[in-house]
Amino acid sequence: MKISLSSKRVSVLALALSVAALGYAQTAAKPIQLAETVVTANRSGQMLTEALPHTTVIGRDLIERSQAVDLPSLLSSEAGFQFIQSGGRGTAASLFLRGSASLQVLVLIDGVPLTKQDSTGSVSLEHIMLDQVDHVEIVRGNVSAIYGSGAVGGVIQIFMRKGQGAPKAFAQFEAGSYGSTRASAGVSGQSGDTNFFVGLGSHRTSGFSAMNTQQHPNENPDADGYRNRNYNLGLSQTVAPGHTVGLRAEGSDGEFDTDGGGFGAATDVYKGATKLGTWSLYSHNQFTRDWRSQLTFSQGLERSVYDARLSAFPYDSEAVSRSRTLNWSNHVSLGDWLLTVGAESQRQSIDSNDSYATQLNRERSVASLFAGLSGTVGAHSLQFNLRRDEADALSGQNTGYAGYGWQFTPAWKLIASLSSAYNRPPLGYLYDPFSGNPALKPETARSTELGLQWAQDAQVLRATAFKTRTENLMLYDFASWAFNNVSDASNKGLELSYSGKVAVADLRASLTLQDPLDETSGTRLIRRARNMASFGASLPLGAWTVGGDLRYTGERPDIVSVPSLPAYMVANLTTRYALTRELALTARIDNLLDRQYQTAYGYNQSGRAAYVGLVWAQK
Repeated sequence: MKISLSSKRVSVLALALSVAALGYAQTAAKPIQLAETVVTANRSGQMLTEALPHTTVIGRDLIERSQAVDLPSLLSSEAGFQFIQSGGRGTAASLFLRGSASLQVLVLIDGVPLTKQDSTGSVSLEHIMLDQVDHVEIVRGNVSAIYGSGAVGGVIQIFMRKGQGAPKAFAQFEAGSYGSTRASAGVSGQSGDTNFFVGLGSHRTSGFSAMNTQQHPNENPDADGYRNRNYNLGLSQTVAPGHTVGLRAEGSDGEFDTDGGGFGAATDVYKGATKLGTWSLYSHNQFTRDWRSQLTFSQGLERSVYDARLSAFPYDSEAVSRSRTLNWSNHVSLGDWLLTVGAESQRQSIDSNDSYATQLNRERSVASLFAGLSGTVGAHSLQFNLRRDEADALSGQNTGYAGYGWQFTPAWKLIASLSSAYNRPPLGYLYDPFSGNPALKPETARSTELGLQWAQDAQVLRATAFKTRTENLMLYDFASWAFNNVSDASNKGLELSYSGKVAVADLRASLTLQDPLDETSGTRLIRRARNMASFGASLPLGAWTVGGDLRYTGERPDIVSVPSLPAYMVANLTTRYALTRELALTARIDNLLDRQYQTAYGYNQSGRAAYVGLVWAQK
C-alpha cells in the first residue's frame, strides 16, 4: 500500500492524536460512563462496545456541537467515508465507504430501506438535512446477512427525533455566507400513553457556481442556489403494557440549480428537484418476558425531476422510485443468547419518462428470510447471521456473517469476522431503454476482518484491518453502451476510529489507510483516496463551548481524461455561547483556511464561509 509523504504525515498525526488522547485519558479523572447503545449491528439493542461489526454512532449532542447542516457534511469525518459532490449544497453527492460506491451502501431511515431503482441507483443523501435527525449509526463491511442487498460497504441507519418525557418545544435560526438561511422548529413529548413529535425545517442558499469556469469556460458562471423544506412526524400509542402501535413519516423537498457537467453554454440554465420521503406503520409487542416481536409496513420514495429545457441541448425528465416493505422480526432471549428470526417482503418499482418520450415502468418483488444468533460464553462473544433473498428474474442469494470477540482484559477486546454480501442490480440497470442489460448479474462480495478495541468509561478506540473482494462489479460499459459486469474489485486496509471524553473535552478521530483496486485493469478505483484522516474536539469553557475539526483526504484519480485530484485538508471552527439555560448563540466558520479543492474534477467547493445563529430548546 503506497502512502505519499504528505499523506503519511497526516496519517501519523491523526494516529498520534488518538493515542495521546488514550494515554491522557488513563491518567485523567474518570468521566461518567456513557451507556451508548446501538441496534443496527445485529437488529437488536446492545452496548456499542459489544457490537462485533465495526460500528460508530453520531448522537444528537455531536450533531449540535458540529453545527453540520446535511448528512454528507456530518459523515465526511467518519472512518472509511469519502464524499464526492458536484458543486455546493444540494448538488448531486455520492459516497464511498471502504471504497464501495453509493450503490453498494445500504441507507435506512428508522429501519425503512431507501433503494433507488433508476439508472443511477444512488440515494440522494445531499437532501437529508439534520434538523430532524436524532442520531446516526454506521456499520462498516459486509452485512447483507442482516439487511440484504446493498450492504457491501456497510449500512447507514438514520434515526429521526422522537417524542418522550414532558412536552417540550425547540427552535433554531441561522444566517451566513452565500446568502444562506436555515430555520427549524418543533415540539415533542408524552401525554399519558401517547408519544408525539412534530418538526419542520427550511434551508435556503444563493450558493456559488457549481462548475469551475476556468476549467470549463463554456459553463454558466452564475451562482447555483438551493432550497430545502423538511419535516418529521411521529405518533405512538401504548395500547397495553408491552404493546405499542405507531406511525412515523419524514421527508424533504429539495430544489437545486446546477451546471451542465462540462457540456453546457454560458447562457444555459439547469434546474432540478428531489423529494425524499419515508413512512411506516408499526406494532411492537412484548408477548412474553423472552419474546419480543416487531411488525412494520413501510414505504421509501424518491422523486427526481431534472430540467434543462433552457440549454443548448434541451432536455427534461422525471423518475419516481418506490419500495414498499412488510417486515416481521422476532427476538427471543435464550439465557445469555439472543435468537433473531424474521421474514420480509418488498415491492420495488420505477416509473420514469423524459422529453425524448422514453419511458421505464417496471416493478419486482423480493422475498427474504433471515436468522441470527448472538451471545456470550464467559469472555467470548459470538454472532452468526444467515439470510436468503429471492427477487423476480434474478437468482436467489445466500449471505452469511460469523463474528467472534474475546474480551481478554476488562478494557481490551480482540474481534474477528468472516462475511459475505451481494448487491442486486437496480431496475434501471436492467431495463433502461438506452443502457439497461437484463442479463446483468448481482455483485457478490466476501470480507475478512481482524480488529482490536479498547474501551474505558466514555471512550472507545477501535482499529480494524479488513480485506474485501467484490466480483461482477456493475459498471457502465462504453464498449457495449450498456451496464455490464465488467470487472472485479478488491480493497484492503486499516480503519481507526476513536470517540471519547478526556477531562471535559469531547474528542473524535479517524484514520483510513486502504488500497481500492480494479482487479481487471490493476489500477486504483476512480475517485477513491488511499489515505484519509480527521480529528475533532469540543471544549466547554464556562458559558462558552468552542470546537473544531480537521479533515484530510489524499490524492485520488478522477475520470481517465483528467489528471489525479490533489490531496486537500479542510479546517472548521465552531463556538456556542449559552445566554440562558434554554437559549444560546452559535457561530461557525467552514473552510477556515479558505482552501481551494475539488472532490470531482471541474466542480467547485465552498471557500471560507461564516454563519451565526440562535438556538432555543425548552428544558
